This record gives sequence, C-alpha cells and structure tokens, in this order.
Amino acid sequence: MTTSVKTRARNLVLGALVADAAAMGFHWLYDQGRIAAVAPKTPEFVGPDPTHFENVPAFFAHAGRLSGAQSQYGEQAMVMARALAESGGAYDASVYANQFRSHFGYGGKYVGYIDHATRDALDNFRRSEDAMLIKVNAIPFEGDPRFGLAMMNKANVAIQQNRGDAVRASFEKAVRIMADDDAVVAYGFQVLDMVMGMPPVYGAVDQQLPAISKLPALVGAQTVTAVDDATLILSVESAVRTTSDHPQSVAYGVVSANMMQAAINGANMTQVIAAGRAVANAEIDAEFAKALSMNEQANTEVTKHFGMACDLKSGVPSAVHNLATTSDYTTAIRNNIYAGGDNCGRAILVGALAGAVYGVDGDAGIPQAWIDRLGARTEIDAILSKLFG
Repeated sequence: MTTSVKTRARNLVLGALVADAAAMGFHWLYDQGRIAAVAPKTPEFVGPDPTHFENVPAFFAHAGRLSGAQSQYGEQAMVMARALAESGGAYDASVYANQFRSHFGYGGKYVGYIDHATRDALDNFRRSEDAMLIKVNAIPFEGDPRFGLAMMNKANVAIQQNRGDAVRASFEKAVRIMADDDAVVAYGFQVLDMVMGMPPVYGAVDQQLPAISKLPALVGAQTVTAVDDATLILSVESAVRTTSDHPQSVAYGVVSANMMQAAINGANMTQVIAAGRAVANAEIDAEFAKALSMNEQANTEVTKHFGMACDLKSGVPSAVHNLATTSDYTTAIRNNIYAGGDNCGRAILVGALAGAVYGVDGDAGIPQAWIDRLGARTEIDAILSKLFG
C-alpha cells in the first residue's frame, strides 16, 4: 500500500512530538553512563527525577513535568502547529508570532524552562512594543493622550484576530465603542496603519536547536498544499528567525526543511539525507560528510565528538549519523536518548524524519503505545486532523 503525502506529513509531526516527549525525562543529562544505568533497556518516557541528575554533569530543567509532557522544544513545535491550524494550514508570520508570544510570554499557558532563544525573542517583542508606542505618541492628536496606548492595543488585537478588510472593520468597531467620534477613528486608523507597517520582530542572535524545532508542522502543511520552493524557503526563514536570528540558523533550517520535505514525498532515509546535503552550505555539508564517515561508531561516541550541547553544529550531525545508521523509529529514538545532553533538541529532527519514513507501528514505525503516552494526545490528534485530515 502506498502511503499518502498527507499521512507522511502527519507522521512527520507526530514523530517529532513523540520523540521529544520520550526524551524529556533525561533531557540535559550529560553523563551517558548514568542514563544507561538508570534505564538500560527502555529509556523512553522516564519521568523527570532529580536524583538521576545528581553528582554528574547535568541540568535538571523539567521539575514538575510528568512523563508524556513535551519539553520546550516540543512546546515550540506545538505552537507552530496551532498557528497553522488556526490559519487553515497557511503560514501567517503574524499569527505564528502572536501564538508564540501568547504561549511562552507573560500570562501564557506554558510553565517551564525558557531557553535563551525564546527569552530573547520575548524580550524583543517587548522592546518592539515600546518603540511602537513612541511612534504612536508622535502622531498628532488633540484628544486624550491616553488614547495612543489604547489604539495600539486595539490595533494589535484586530490584526491578531482578523484578516484582510476585516482588520479595519473590526478595529473601527472597537474604537467606536470607546469613542464614537470620526476624528478619533481617523486618528485610530493612522495608528493601525503604523502598527501594520512595523517590521517583524525576530529573536536572539543564536545558532542552537530551537531554530528548527518549529519546522515539522510548517513543512508538513506547506508540502501538503504544494507551495512552491521559494515560498517554503521564505516561510522557513521567517519561522526560524522568530527565535534564532542568525544566517547559519536559517541555513540549518533550510537543510532540515529540505530533508523533511523529501521524507514527506516518499524518499528513503539515504535520499532524505542527500536532500539535506543538496542545499547545505560548505560548512554544513562538511559536518554531514564527517558524521556519515563515522558509520562504524556508536551514536553515543559520535555525539560526544560533535558535542552533546544545544548547538546546531553539534545536534544536527549527531541526528544525521543516528538516522543513517538505524532502520527503525524505536532504535533511532533510543539511540538519541542514550546519547544524552540536548537529546530533546535533537529529537525533533530525528523523530520527524524517522516518523515520516517509517510510519506508525509495524516493524519499524512509531509504536502506537508511545503515541498513547503523549500527555497532549487529544489536542495533538485534533490539530493533525485539521492540518492533514
């Protein structure tokens, strides 16, 4: 039976989320021997336990989270999936940015570790608001000076909740509730136009794995809707830069997206990796070549060689080696967990590609029992149904 593009896209996203949740209990435990000692056969879905992190190189980041929960990487992947579902599968940078901020920012639903890229992105959103208010207050207006901030807030809400002509209609309705005066409305429209003309807000100057964590749902949705390559690349760049505003992060994003697209379109793992190399710059391609040349070594050793921390130049080659030397989802995910360090960061790429290539259940696919352990299973199923049927 031929697996459909929609099914492979669904499995790409599902594979990433399962892999992230499976690794969360050992996330940022840098002693590979400790992980093997605690869970010698089945390291997946072990709940976070501070005693596992004692007296070894480690950072215990997920206190209070339960087995089956996502790390901050999986949470980022979910934010993109929600934004796409809200937009009918289309990528809208403003919807994604607003979802990101409302989830991770002040008063948001997320309670947990905030990484450097996310923290700087949230700080940049705040600084952008301050700059926006200065511009609003510079617009001539003879009325109540407090209206400037109120107009800015109403403009942001109208932009977040509407599209096209509905933005202006919704904004005018909200303004007239506050002051049914044509002069005030005219001032309000000047504020709205200024807010809509503000440049996008980007994240940290950062080259770490959060850069690619939002890509599975984005690439899945855009591949299913058959957007052209130029549109996909622009979308990937926009999404990556939301947290990681660095050219090399964008380059890794394009490489990762090309591999994901190849997997969705039915490529085998060798072809998937080749698809990444086809768009890689010289530095990234050299990392791929080195990782592939180490095919006789265990992934734990290869990960030590490239580095166990959060850098893209460490995590992506480790993931490529893992995928090139395994032939089923379960083994790839367990290898990634046992490799230690930022295993959740690597899990997004490893799980996405293995999920799309190997499918669900059977001899090589994502175990259904693992899917059933996802803490957000109900929401995930609903979002995947919206995006992929």
